[in-house]
Amino acid sequence: MAKTDPAVTLWGLASLLIGASLIAFGGSQGEASPWIASGGLALAMVGALGFLRRRWIAEVVEDSRTERAIGRPIPTLFMASFVALFVEVMLIRYTGSQFRVFSFYKNVPLIGCYLGMGIGCFLRGGSSKHVLLFLMWLVPISVVLSLGSIAVSTPLGQFASLGSTEHILGDFVEVNPSAWTMFASQAVMGGFAVAIFVAMTLLFIPLGRLLGEAFKGIAQLPGYTVNIFGSLIGVAVFTALSYAWMPPWVWILVGLAPLFWWLDDSRSRKFAAILAALSVAAVVPSFGTTVWSPYQKLVGRSLEGQFGNAYLIDISDVFYQVAVDLREPAIQERYPNYKNEYDGLPPGGRVLIVGAGSGNDVSGALHAGAGHVDAVDIDPAIVEMGRVHHPEKPYDDPRVSVVINDARNAFHDLPKGSYDTVIFGLLDSHTQLGISSVRLDNYVFTAESIATARRLLKPGGRIALTAVTWKPWFKDRLVALVSKACGKPADVRVYAPWVTYSCVPEGPVDIDAISKAADADGLPTDDWPFLYLPVRAVPFAYLIVVALLMATSAIILRVKGVQIGKMSPARWHMFFMGAAFLLMEVHAINRLALVFGTTWVVSAITISLVLIFIMLANLIVIKKPVPYAIGYGGLFLSLIVSWWIEPGIIRDAGLVPSMGYALVHIVPIFFAALVFARSFTASEEAGPALGANMLGAAMGGWVEYASMATGIRMLVLLALGMYVLSLIALLRSKASDAPAAASPA
Repeated sequence: MAKTDPAVTLWGLASLLIGASLIAFGGSQGEASPWIASGGLALAMVGALGFLRRRWIAEVVEDSRTERAIGRPIPTLFMASFVALFVEVMLIRYTGSQFRVFSFYKNVPLIGCYLGMGIGCFLRGGSSKHVLLFLMWLVPISVVLSLGSIAVSTPLGQFASLGSTEHILGDFVEVNPSAWTMFASQAVMGGFAVAIFVAMTLLFIPLGRLLGEAFKGIAQLPGYTVNIFGSLIGVAVFTALSYAWMPPWVWILVGLAPLFWWLDDSRSRKFAAILAALSVAAVVPSFGTTVWSPYQKLVGRSLEGQFGNAYLIDISDVFYQVAVDLREPAIQERYPNYKNEYDGLPPGGRVLIVGAGSGNDVSGALHAGAGHVDAVDIDPAIVEMGRVHHPEKPYDDPRVSVVINDARNAFHDLPKGSYDTVIFGLLDSHTQLGISSVRLDNYVFTAESIATARRLLKPGGRIALTAVTWKPWFKDRLVALVSKACGKPADVRVYAPWVTYSCVPEGPVDIDAISKAADADGLPTDDWPFLYLPVRAVPFAYLIVVALLMATSAIILRVKGVQIGKMSPARWHMFFMGAAFLLMEVHAINRLALVFGTTWVVSAITISLVLIFIMLANLIVIKKPVPYAIGYGGLFLSLIVSWWIEPGIIRDAGLVPSMGYALVHIVPIFFAALVFARSFTASEEAGPALGANMLGAAMGGWVEYASMATGIRMLVLLALGMYVLSLIALLRSKASDAPAAASPA
């Protein structure tokens, strides 16, 4: 009789406990209650059955390496690389969409994935057993992310609002919480972040073991090239699914399919198919009309009553906007901002709306007598929802042209001096840009952005910015920002909680002067675009969460037997290379997003270019190793150039100079890849070397939060410092290897 596997027993008990919790706490969630209770009951039954049949399950998951995976190492490494990156991106996006707090603490699931992958690569020994363990644990995690998030979304939103000085929008806002309330809320948020972090880390350890083991039988550098190619395909496939607005159950099907490569016998394949089907079923439930755009989860439903004939749109199950019928007097009285923001618009005037959303601002412009409206929004799904469900169908009006683009990028493409009014709609998406702390709307709300919008106005034209303003400091921030960009005091109209800040600018626009003045006053600029932070500092709530998670990381490493303190200088070299690389990648994504737009296309292209540059460096080193002096020399020089060149230098410079600017920020990645490729070739074991690199990337994720205090530009200098540490570790490694080489065998 097979022995009981503790991991299987723990899985059964955990699933039973989570399922029972959903049954107990999910009964007060309105229309979602039956789904939550049913999902909890199903998971509890799975857990109970798993516990009762734990010996049989332990026998199924017993370690048995497959001949196919061992005998064909290159396809095996490709599959492991594809699954690792695809599932990582999938879970990071899904976690942030289900728990909106991880739109703010997005690095939590990201670093959990990196840490788990790093530990797994260190441990190696991946086999069919780890495929099944991953699929087993994915089931309760999928249920928690899908249904559990609904049960706790409201209290989590309250704790997020209470526990941070950051301006956070949601269902609950406390303007001036007490110090004790803030501390208690921060502690609760920290504990919840730790729970998700631990779950992500432990989930990715089996995938890391598969990846680390897959390097066996392949020379280091060719194997690493296969690894990068598999990762590149993983990014491309997930990008394609996002482009097609595919829902999460399709992501799971595509991401898990390659795992069957490790399973030869029919019993393990059937068990894996059942587990995969359970995870797919867990993420299928949706409430209202759910659309997964390339950026976020949108949920729409029709409303009646106080809103009249209206359509509600939530983002990540939190209120975002409601499309209303402005033809009704009661609605006009309830939302006077949609009328008053067009004061002074001449008959037949031309209007630009950025953040057009579902169409309320567009409808207001048409009611005000606009002759033409250019409606800009970054998310095609929100525009489509407005096109189909807005009561007035403003997007069907022949006077309206829709532009799907980032607002900041659209400013460069639209005709200058041609608009009577420029409207900044409710651009408070609070969705982050990739792996950065910067959000989709941050570069729209900078002094340079509003000054750029001024150049689109006709003489006497008007800028109006509307925002939900709860905290007094946030209102003062927007007054100062608009006033600075306009060169005169802003006109402020309060329609609680909405506030419109407007002005009629006069005189020429000097963007550089406006930028310097805003920077001196601590206002958002292109280098510090954090509109929602009260001061240039990392919020205390973030520091608490980071401290808790770093302590948790140390405990997990110790439990898993990975002793960071005893790593060799060669491993420390790889560690600091990983930390620096993540900081450099974040900086490149931000700079390119600022120039070309914070669209998902720009982020996907940037990440793909990074991977392509790494592959190119690998091919060069495979042909002929590049001296470290050239690699580090080019790396340090290119980083200094990247730090020195600011985006203002190519403002209005055209496509070719902009592409050259983008290349400047990606070239350091190429030189770093040359150094890494040579070091990886010389490493004794590929798995632990890659694991050290991933653990370093996890630390880089924590360091990235420093940009909230230092600005984006400083990330280059932080990366430079990490690369200096990697060079010191490399020199120590060479010094320790020299006596060993000189000694007799």
